[in-house]
Amino acid sequence: MKHLAVILFLIAGGASRGAFAQNEPPVTREGRYWVRTINGVFSVPPAAERFRLDTVGSVVLRGETGDNAVYTLKVRVQAHDAGEAEKLLRSLEWKSRSEGEWVYFALHAPGNLSEAPELSLSVPRRLLQVRIGTRGGSIQAKDLDGELEAHSGGGGIDVDLIRGRAEARTAGGNIKVGSVGGLLRCYSGGGAVTVRSVGGECWLDTAGGEIQVREAKGPVHATTAGGNIRVDRAGGPVFARTAAGLIQVQQAAGEVNAESSGGAIRVDAANGVRCDSAGGAIWLRNVAGALRASTGAGSILTELLSGNRIENSTLSTNAGDITVFIASNLPLTVLARNETGGAGRIVSDFPEIRMRPIRQPGASPAIAEGALNGGGPVLRINVIGGTIYLRRQK
Repeated sequence: MKHLAVILFLIAGGASRGAFAQNEPPVTREGRYWVRTINGVFSVPPAAERFRLDTVGSVVLRGETGDNAVYTLKVRVQAHDAGEAEKLLRSLEWKSRSEGEWVYFALHAPGNLSEAPELSLSVPRRLLQVRIGTRGGSIQAKDLDGELEAHSGGGGIDVDLIRGRAEARTAGGNIKVGSVGGLLRCYSGGGAVTVRSVGGECWLDTAGGEIQVREAKGPVHATTAGGNIRVDRAGGPVFARTAAGLIQVQQAAGEVNAESSGGAIRVDAANGVRCDSAGGAIWLRNVAGALRASTGAGSILTELLSGNRIENSTLSTNAGDITVFIASNLPLTVLARNETGGAGRIVSDFPEIRMRPIRQPGASPAIAEGALNGGGPVLRINVIGGTIYLRRQK
């Protein structure tokens, strides 16, 4: 049984290079490809704290104990026979070197390869910084104590168990984040971004895909050119913007600032809201602070619960109804205005809120105002093309 050759790179201030040689394992046939797999190891000096990888093709990187980096390189080519495959593979080259606190590993592949190489690599978990760059392929990175930067020219990125900060950028692919201890930055040129847990502030941006965040212990910034945005829990304010999609925030410790050019907005718990939709409904539940919600074409439903301190607020729609559920013991001053004309209605469960006399029936707006529980912050409600409902919260 033939054993795979092992190439050993010892880098202690110098540079080492690798290329296919006579003692390399022979190519084998796998379907329509000729395949060669190379295993190797190189040292990462104790003084080295940062690692950089530049390659083509897919990358799987994992942090491990120890001071060595261990890799497996798999290359596929299409050729008529083994001899032609050997010639194609000879032009593949990789090198490693160290400079001060940095260790570098680079893989160069010729353009005539049928498929991009696949690289699996383990590095010391203790590294303060790891940078991964591939010109075209997916990236998977896991279990690092320091910070991570992962950039792909056109593949998906999947990272997890990163205890420092992380940055993931791809020209076209999905980004999946498991756990990141520090702040997080993600950008995709055309894919979805999903985050399970981030320990700090996060910036998530995609040119065409959905954004989902399960838990962030800091503020969340989410922007997409065409997709839904969902934030389950944020430890600070949320800034969400989509050109066409639903925005949903279940819980935010700060203010929710949401803008959709063509979708609904829903906030289930927040301390302050600023929502603007060009064409969608808005739901606000268990919210406090100042509320600013407007939609060009859609209804608004808001619940003002007992125990939530409300500040001066405004709700408005140009084509839809506005329904506000108000706790019976909430101190509030209401000023409601319906500019639908003669068909405009204001329906109230509160006798304290009274209609003003209409000066010109069929032309003047319907206006109702009143103070609940002695009055308090002012809630202004403006409607065109719908009805205002003021309901007692049960």
